Amino acid sequence: MAPATPGTSPNSAGSPGTQAVDVVVIGSGAFGSSTAYHLTRRGLEVALVDQHALGSQTSPRAAGLTSKADTMPTMARLRDEACEALERFETEMGRGVDFHRSGSLRAAYTDAGVERVRIAQETAQSLGIEARLIDAAEAERLAPHFKPGAARRILHVPSDGWVDPARVAIGFATRAGELGAQLLPFTAVQGLLQHDGRATGVTTTRGPIHAPVVVDAAGGWAARVAAAAGITLPLVPVRHQLFVTEPIAGVQPLQPIVRLVEASVYVRYDQGGLMFGGYEDAPRVLGREGLPAGFQIASLELDLGVLRGLVAEVAAHFPALRDAKIAIHRGGAPTMTPDGRPILGRVPGLDGLYVASGCCVGGLSLSPAAGRALADLIVDGKSDPDLAPLSVERLAAASRDGAALEAACVAQYARRYTH
Repeated sequence: MAPATPGTSPNSAGSPGTQAVDVVVIGSGAFGSSTAYHLTRRGLEVALVDQHALGSQTSPRAAGLTSKADTMPTMARLRDEACEALERFETEMGRGVDFHRSGSLRAAYTDAGVERVRIAQETAQSLGIEARLIDAAEAERLAPHFKPGAARRILHVPSDGWVDPARVAIGFATRAGELGAQLLPFTAVQGLLQHDGRATGVTTTRGPIHAPVVVDAAGGWAARVAAAAGITLPLVPVRHQLFVTEPIAGVQPLQPIVRLVEASVYVRYDQGGLMFGGYEDAPRVLGREGLPAGFQIASLELDLGVLRGLVAEVAAHFPALRDAKIAIHRGGAPTMTPDGRPILGRVPGLDGLYVASGCCVGGLSLSPAAGRALADLIVDGKSDPDLAPLSVERLAAASRDGAALEAACVAQYARRYTH
């Protein structure tokens, strides 16, 4: 099925059709749209509000990679659930995300990298996720464009896969609208309503929307939304980039995603060529206070030189990239946290306010499970897995000094796979 057009659905509205709902979700990226869908599915009246077209900002510019292997059990469980949900997406949502069960390879070349892979493998296996070590010859057989060289450990996770990132957020949002959610694109949130220490809704450019629960899933704007209510979220948006080459002979959709731990780059099939992305040492920080109101991710200034520098580091492992012509160059503004984990859960200091942000360049593939778990927490007061390890409370001390917060978030982004 063709992807839905961002900002349109059977239940989109030119102005808020409902002035009082059960939940207002701010932001229609993957986290926000998934949360809105799961809340609506649980029977709540939901308004999904976005200053832009639905699902149009950073989410569709992601890489679309899934990764079940994680060193934190809570994250591994969520990633496993999310990957399986993406495979079922078309059945449940009535529209596909072009899911490919390609599997993934993770190669390590140093003692530290080997240890990261060991922990990720053991965590995955403890949860029943197949994760096995393979040799260089098998890795090259699975992904002929990859030359492992002196890799000391290569982890193969056969159940990983990739999706078309442009279809995920809008798919969740559109299905939420079909189930009855109010979809309100081009509706900027101006502030949070509150009374006696409780969230009571939001003010928007098209009038107030009253609700006892508000979810701040505004992505690069999440910290700015919370700051309007006097709440500090320890989030910093940074630039992340990738490119897709023109078609390359021999590259196939079900060849596995390849990640190099120390270089912190990833490569997968896309449109007949190879997608290449990576985590530089000094990413461009897009503002400690969050992105400016009204900013469009399409206007984000990109720098292909950053990616060319990363390619030069790993060209021996991916020789096809040396002379390949670039067909697509895109980037987004993911939010980083000081420990490299997302923030999901209640916000202390204002009852009824929840946050779903800090995607840390992995929110799209996590979103099906993140939205489900957060919806359960809102409706039932608990979730499985318990989201406490991802609560904003764990980062209370990190938000007190802006410069230190920025430095910590940048450190988590830089060479991301080594953390």
